[in-house]
Amino acid sequence: MRLGVIGAGGIAVRHLAALEQEGGEGVTVVAHLARGPERAARAAERFGGAAFTDIDAFIGEGRPDAVLVTLPPAEHGAVERALIAARIPMLVEKPIGLDLATPLAIGAAAEASGLVVAAGYNWRALDTLDRVRELLDETPAQMVLGRFHIGTPATPWWRFAAQSGGQFLEQACHLVDLARHLVGEGELLGAAGAFGRLPEFADGDVAGTSAALLRFGGVPGVVTATCLLPGGPGAELRLICAGREIVITLGGVTVATNGATESLESRSSSYVRQNLRFFAAVRAGEPDAVFCTYADAIRTHRLCLAITEAVAAA
Repeated sequence: MRLGVIGAGGIAVRHLAALEQEGGEGVTVVAHLARGPERAARAAERFGGAAFTDIDAFIGEGRPDAVLVTLPPAEHGAVERALIAARIPMLVEKPIGLDLATPLAIGAAAEASGLVVAAGYNWRALDTLDRVRELLDETPAQMVLGRFHIGTPATPWWRFAAQSGGQFLEQACHLVDLARHLVGEGELLGAAGAFGRLPEFADGDVAGTSAALLRFGGVPGVVTATCLLPGGPGAELRLICAGREIVITLGGVTVATNGATESLESRSSSYVRQNLRFFAAVRAGEPDAVFCTYADAIRTHRLCLAITEAVAAA
């Protein structure tokens, strides 16, 4: 499989490093597309393949069989449309846009094409989730608690809402998506946030803290996000069940059941597992065989947009 990569930032590097780590058999990186020639050239030098700054040349000369799209939120749209027109399967990193109209148009085109179009909600690919599902079959979730508590990323566009959409759309969307995936469809009840100077930067206008009250599958959920905590505790999703609490992080799962504790460590990178599932779906021509379809990602995106709008309005 000839693989192309669009974007040359940190998420692109994570995908490519995962490819080097394992799961690269039969996959060759042939093309990189980035805004600046230097960025594309650096990616090509490190991971192999040719460097491009134009989507038409990337498609026509790079000739990828599949593409990883790792763009900033504000840059989605034209690239996805060009790939669909060229009938090239893709995995699109989240968030899939800044508005709803762009993903809806891409989603409609993807469905009509019959192509494999996946979305990069990699928490769904955690190798610990089979055990979580077993536990939820025994004792269904009665409440969802999520937190995404970190410092402000140094990426310049991240701290401006017009470019990133803010922390819920750009980061806490992972927790909203996983709650939808494990517990049930989400409904927003209300949200609020606080705006002010970000401790590590003189500029930026995203909310420093935000919180949303939701229902997932009919049970209450609270998800909070802050970018005011450098070295903070990070991200987790807690599922409260009768006599049991399940805590999910990227590193593993901890289960407390009536005083007894069970710990399960993640043994394989979620990026590796996500990529392998995508490659297998492309080879088989099965759009629904990925961890997260683009159509399902639109549902998470719609909910996170509603949270973002409510935070801004409040």
